[in-house]
Amino acid sequence: MDKEKKLLEKQLADTVDKRRKLEDIHIELIELNRQKASILNSYSDAWQGNLADNTIRKLEDDMDTEWRETRKHVNALEAQLIEDRRQLSIQLEQLKENEANGTN
Repeated sequence: MDKEKKLLEKQLADTVDKRRKLEDIHIELIELNRQKASILNSYSDAWQGNLADNTIRKLEDDMDTEWRETRKHVNALEAQLIEDRRQLSIQLEQLKENEANGTN
């Protein structure tokens, strides 16, 4: 029983660690998006005319699409981690109740 409890606690800690790493990745993705926007601004400052405007709009659309897809994947991962954590917490709580009741 103690071994199972330790395993669940470790899995719970791993899930929390994964969520922190996911948050770090999210912050890095935001920074990357800012850098891309900066590049677009530099491009628009350097080039003028219809071709430049069309290119910038296409790049912005591509960036937006990429950002939405990335956010969708990050949100799915985060939801899964939250569910995993919830399930592990429930299992750990049940194990503690069983220990308190003296059952295995």
